[in-house]
Amino acid sequence: MKHALVVGSTGVIGGAIARHLARAGDWRVTCATRGGSAPAGAQGLAVDLLDPASVRSAAAALAPVTHVFYAAYQHRPTRTEEVAPNLAMLRHAIDLGEAQPGALQRFVLVTGGKYYGLQWGAIKTPARETDPRHLGPNFYYAQQDHLAERAAAAGWTWSHLIPPYVTGFSERAPMNLVMAIGVLATLSREQGLPLRFPGPAASWNALHHLADADQIAAAAAWCATGATAANEIFNIANGDPGRWRNSWPVVAGHFDLAAGEPMPVPLTQVAAELAPLWRRIAEREDLRQPDLHALVDWQWADYMFKTAFSNDVLFELGKIRRAGFGGCLDSEAALLGRFEELRQQRLIPRSR
Repeated sequence: MKHALVVGSTGVIGGAIARHLARAGDWRVTCATRGGSAPAGAQGLAVDLLDPASVRSAAAALAPVTHVFYAAYQHRPTRTEEVAPNLAMLRHAIDLGEAQPGALQRFVLVTGGKYYGLQWGAIKTPARETDPRHLGPNFYYAQQDHLAERAAAAGWTWSHLIPPYVTGFSERAPMNLVMAIGVLATLSREQGLPLRFPGPAASWNALHHLADADQIAAAAAWCATGATAANEIFNIANGDPGRWRNSWPVVAGHFDLAAGEPMPVPLTQVAAELAPLWRRIAEREDLRQPDLHALVDWQWADYMFKTAFSNDVLFELGKIRRAGFGGCLDSEAALLGRFEELRQQRLIPRSR
């Protein structure tokens, strides 16, 4: 049986990968987290990837790993400060994969649109895997270079997936687009208001790709064993791009709300104002998280709607399709499914 070590399983992408592999039935799945937690069907490994002693101790207790799936991230105040800890975690994840010599076959790295410079503003579209890098700092570049060097030296292979904006579920990931929209819809319905798009007209009209976590997980599983995925970088997204001006009415209708035109309200101030209202809703509806600021990083949500979505973000998807991965999701259907997941988890109220 293949043995997968999943790093970052408390996040949106890593959690989806762990659950996907566990459901497949032909994988042994171990999740490396600081607390040793794991989803159903997987086992946990308690390890701090920023502590070499913790990594050595975990490696001694780890069964031979055939595949590593890496989707972890450490936030730091600046892009420069992000490089060292995120490179160190990747390096130590490789150490865990190589703990039993000769066992590791492939390492699957998942990064994101910052690989193309989304954090700095508008990018070339469609973004292609062969596009030249921008000037640093960019910890994704450090990770990719180190991964390729280690693989070449040891004889195993790697794959690298680059998704754009990600949708999915994780209670421990407050940088979560689905959660932000679900909370805004709940607060709007409570006050009898339409669901207004909280960004400017540029974000309302721009084209963008989304990547659901389940789509990324399916692609990661394919990368792990596909011969054509060895030592390759692939973009991954749901399928066709969309515009919020078309998708927003669908989202609003799912919550039985009218769709409002763009109004770029400051979400950090909205959250501060409506935190008491959310607490009352949570108590009345028996929701699991009454703290509005624990659910969503509102500064991040403000950035997403006002800045990130204000430019076209299109990824060329031909390379991964030609290599053999044909998965395709409807982004609007995937979004609605995620809202239902939040309801099932009692994080937003059930539909009336």
